[in-house]
Amino acid sequence: MRKFLYTLIAIAATLLTTSCLYGLGSDDGLEIEDTSGFKVEVSSNVISADGEDIAVFRAFYNGEEVTSECTLYNTTANETMEDMSFSTYVPGMYMFYVKYQDYQSESITVTAVVDIDFSDKEESGLSVTLSTNLVQVSQGYAAFIVRYNGKVILPDEIEKVKFYDAETDSPITVDYTAFVSESGTEYVLPAYVAIEVGTKSFWASYKTSNTRETPVSIISVNSKIPARPADAEPNNLDFKHRALFTQLTGTWCGYCPNMIAAFHYMFEEANYKDKFVHTAVHGGDKFATTLPDGRDLASILNTSGGYPYTIANLSYGLSTNNSLENNIGAIMGAIEGTMKSEARAGIAARTELKDNMLLIRASVKASHAGEYYIGAWLVESNLQAAQSNYTDIKEDFLDIHENVVRIADSNTTNFLGHPLGNIGKGERADHLFIMELDPSWKVENCHLVLFASTVQFNSLTMTNAVKTTSLTSGVDFEYKK
Repeated sequence: MRKFLYTLIAIAATLLTTSCLYGLGSDDGLEIEDTSGFKVEVSSNVISADGEDIAVFRAFYNGEEVTSECTLYNTTANETMEDMSFSTYVPGMYMFYVKYQDYQSESITVTAVVDIDFSDKEESGLSVTLSTNLVQVSQGYAAFIVRYNGKVILPDEIEKVKFYDAETDSPITVDYTAFVSESGTEYVLPAYVAIEVGTKSFWASYKTSNTRETPVSIISVNSKIPARPADAEPNNLDFKHRALFTQLTGTWCGYCPNMIAAFHYMFEEANYKDKFVHTAVHGGDKFATTLPDGRDLASILNTSGGYPYTIANLSYGLSTNNSLENNIGAIMGAIEGTMKSEARAGIAARTELKDNMLLIRASVKASHAGEYYIGAWLVESNLQAAQSNYTDIKEDFLDIHENVVRIADSNTTNFLGHPLGNIGKGERADHLFIMELDPSWKVENCHLVLFASTVQFNSLTMTNAVKTTSLTSGVDFEYKK
């Protein structure tokens, strides 16, 4: 007998269009003479539970929009939303209300549904795909879509499909959840609900076929999965532009103070300080970054072999030497060179941090159609260690190391980012990063650096970079003023 998880109807795409719900303000125990002028609308009452589809809330008072002055409350989760929008990976019904000054809207319902592709495929044998490969422990589920010879297996046969843990080859018990496709066909899908943190892989068997050689994997996390960042200016494609600098350094390097001091000067230089993002990769000292495959990041990036060495946009080394003034000039020149071209993409991100596990949802918006990539680095500042110094620079900041790269998550070849595929002009694509923090790192001294790259003239080139102020602050799309 099937154990049913809960039933959600796969809403036809035609229902996922703009809809409005108006809620008159209520006094909520306050003395308000007239609340009829306060109205709230939501872009859609039904969204896909894919983390990307967004319900956007707008508020009006006496016919004028006051959204920026309002607060959105998710009463289902008992939390205040970061912005006036909602997206989720977890299917279900969610209740909201909006507050503006002393006014409060009526309750607004948004239903998040699992959007499943039930179409036939040109394939033979048994195959398994997932509705999502990321679930929050005890929240939501991952549904298995099982096809045999290209067709999704129907309810009268689905219980004959058996699932196994790929690590142990032991059979597992699955729940079931019911769906109705857009054409009206009923399906029952096996589903996995995570009860512990970790990555699990599964394979299936049916008749004489199995998927043991092509297992599917599900990542389970304790953290809430970040929602997709809202875009305050969806029609704007004129993004603020920044260069990314990666300083190769080490506490043992006696001439590195010339470059350390150059960047400290640039941090305060009014005409340049908001046009670049700084990172520091240490080599040969206790702050060195080791990649998951055991390689040393500094030795990969430092193609010159010498120190100090600085790379602009992860693409070319600056022409620097042991002169502070020349190093400042080289940094300025690289910034000016970057600013000569437009930023072909903007970057926004939302984060969730729990128990040293950081989830980052990064969203890239393209101003030109093309192939895009995204990277995220975690950096830590205020790291104190004595700096070797063969120069005449005698500043206390030399022994305080800033923006030191702790995690570089942007692929392991050219480091210019993970592929997002082709993005159309004005469209967006997302990537979810999962980072495990070392308990010795001071979270309050950490933040994120994110960068986007794109293919131009058959070459992958970084097109923009941003940084957060902390691991929990996130960042919005930044447009030119």
